[in-house]
Amino acid sequence: MGKDLAFEQNVARLEQIIGQLEKGDVPLADSLALFEEGVQLIRRCSGQLDAAEARIVMLLTKEQGEEAKMIPFDQPEE
Repeated sequence: MGKDLAFEQNVARLEQIIGQLEKGDVPLADSLALFEEGVQLIRRCSGQLDAAEARIVMLLTKEQGEEAKMIPFDQPEE
């Protein structure tokens, strides 16, 4: 189930699940299965976002050996 899918594909599947659950016409057992899949997708997406953030931190490191720091996108670096 989508372990190797791109972030965008995982989000699209999550949106499908939310749409199905919002309709309210899914049997309870199916709703629970969809909910479980949704939770797994959320965790997977969160991991993908964490990995992207880690790459950004690496890219923002000024010099080799200097400790990486997060620089907010909306504020200029000092």
